[in-house]
Amino acid sequence: MKRKKEVFTLFEKIEIKRKTLASIAYDTIKAGIVSGEINNSLSLSENTLAKILNMSRTPIREAIKRLEAESYLKSVDGVGLIVQELSLKDLAEIYEVRIALEKVALESAIFKIDSQSLFNLECELENLLTSYNLNNQIDDEYLYELDSKFHNTLYLASENTCVKEILKTLEIKIHRYQYKAYKVSNTGKEATIQHLNILKEVKSKNLENVKKLLEEHIKWSFEILKDAMLK
Repeated sequence: MKRKKEVFTLFEKIEIKRKTLASIAYDTIKAGIVSGEINNSLSLSENTLAKILNMSRTPIREAIKRLEAESYLKSVDGVGLIVQELSLKDLAEIYEVRIALEKVALESAIFKIDSQSLFNLECELENLLTSYNLNNQIDDEYLYELDSKFHNTLYLASENTCVKEILKTLEIKIHRYQYKAYKVSNTGKEATIQHLNILKEVKSKNLENVKKLLEEHIKWSFEILKDAMLK
């Protein structure tokens, strides 16, 4: 009995290690796509990625499945793996849906967002604005993460689970484009000011004003993203 338990524990450890390696592969490949280091100028395949990451093909295969599901990679017969790009039309449609759903989410979220979360977010945004005013260098990845944190704080308190799930899916699809927009544009300060203005109305529970400012902000963000893609 003890021997069976030891064997079972061993298999558990192997499974945990396999999942861990798959997660590392997923995070590494995704980061490479977002940064542009992994692109269609490379000949991508399971074998190539396994050599680059110094892993077996099994965790690489699992990572690729996740990235294909999230529209980062696509398997093409006779070609192999390619980095899947969204068109401006695709992104325009995503942003149109995003505006509608974030406004729906706000209807219940605005009255349920934790006050401490709002306070912490406001402090972080104000600190960022101070850094801009002092001409400090701001990391592009941090800007993206704070932008994501801002929007997640607004909609994750919503009671509408379906809307939250769709918004999360959309966030995954546009991640690398938002990152590129922050990287090639100098709009972080303006985005921060807009976030603070929206947050002020959220704290006042002024739903209609928040909806209006949020829609304007997301439309502005799309224009920045569109310009970044054309560069």
